[in-house]
Amino acid sequence: MRRTDDTPPPPTTTPKPKPVSGGPVDRAGPGRGRNAALAGLALAVLASTAQAVPAAAAPPRSDGAVRAAEGVTDPGPVRRCLDLPLVNGDGERAGGVHPALPTDAGTLRAALDAVRAAHVAPSRYRALLWQYWLVRAADDAGIELTGWAPDRGVEANRRTVVAVYAYYGALFLRHPELRWAGMANLAGPSFAAGFMDLDMVPDLARLLAGRIAAQPPEARDRLPTEVRDLARDGTGLTDLELGWFAARLLAMQKHIFMDQAAMHAAYLYGGTAATDEMRSAGLIDAAAAASWHGIAGHRPQDVDAANTQLLSREQNQIIAGQWDRMRARLGPVGGLVTYAITLAGSVSVPGARTPAQYAPLTVATEPGVTSVRLITPLPAFNIADRARRWQYITGDTLPAYRRLLRERPAWTRTVVGSSLEDRIARERLAARWPELVTELVTGWRVEARL
Repeated sequence: MRRTDDTPPPPTTTPKPKPVSGGPVDRAGPGRGRNAALAGLALAVLASTAQAVPAAAAPPRSDGAVRAAEGVTDPGPVRRCLDLPLVNGDGERAGGVHPALPTDAGTLRAALDAVRAAHVAPSRYRALLWQYWLVRAADDAGIELTGWAPDRGVEANRRTVVAVYAYYGALFLRHPELRWAGMANLAGPSFAAGFMDLDMVPDLARLLAGRIAAQPPEARDRLPTEVRDLARDGTGLTDLELGWFAARLLAMQKHIFMDQAAMHAAYLYGGTAATDEMRSAGLIDAAAAASWHGIAGHRPQDVDAANTQLLSREQNQIIAGQWDRMRARLGPVGGLVTYAITLAGSVSVPGARTPAQYAPLTVATEPGVTSVRLITPLPAFNIADRARRWQYITGDTLPAYRRLLRERPAWTRTVVGSSLEDRIARERLAARWPELVTELVTGWRVEARL
């Protein structure tokens, strides 16, 4: 249902991230890595990573000589932070980027200072760099990374689900140029409601089957395969099967946070120097790095383009593969579940339309003596289709968000700062079921043409 309620929701408390520094890359806090122990670690790393540093940059001493001279007995902890694979880069598991990395910002910061001082190539410490900015963001959001495990299901992660969107809202409220974060906060409740309500897919399938059966045979036979699969097989889905899909949606939420929140934290604490370092490390591409320079320039058209690029990165690079895997799951099962998500999905961005409202499905029989055209209340696409999803976002949801920023900025900020629990509750199927049933029962129309 399109959101038109003009009554501002009540305010809620959200985390307060610190303002962008505008200065050089955030280093080690007090002392900025200049104490003797950290200098020793840096030299130890320098001696153990000679391939990353020109020979003239380091004195011709052995590892042992450097450690003895600087009082460093074990450079191993820092060395073990290099060349780590991004084993949890898609957010499917508990914890951060790699299980060997700590989740304490101070420890990570000291290790970063050491490898930077040793002039190690950023590509070698990219896992460490990502983990550091991810931890900074998680700390600001009040999220415990080690306990964030998508496979544990919705209820075990419920507090984190809410904290993610509250963090995005806090970013936007303190830094209005971070428009991606504002849109993520507004759209988040409908996404959260989606994975909280997957257990109602069989009920939705049962309702859909009844309505399809009432349509002319020549028209219903031309309905897309995923629509017919949902009506035929959706009623038999088990809690175990649906739990797998819920975990994947939770992983998408975490994956987005790992990417976008880490970039936002880097920019806020270290400016474009920090995001450029992420680019040098291979964590973000040239388009994402350029976006942060566009935001930093504060020109309205550049800010808008930059945030749109971040949105494209989220949808077309970060989670696109996860949507693809969901849709391909167990033959027809993935397609019918992702179509059910599309059909039942709401949209919590005020003024935006649901997928079915944006692109209603219409089918027609072949021309003959009499042709039949069936207009349905169903969406004409599957949200897991990346091209159609992006077309929907840029054709409806993003323009609705831009209208809010342009025409009702103060009210939009009020909504962003309101209770996320209340907004999620309004998007749950339990709250929308009577309306959805009415649409699915009365929204069919048959036109016969001679």
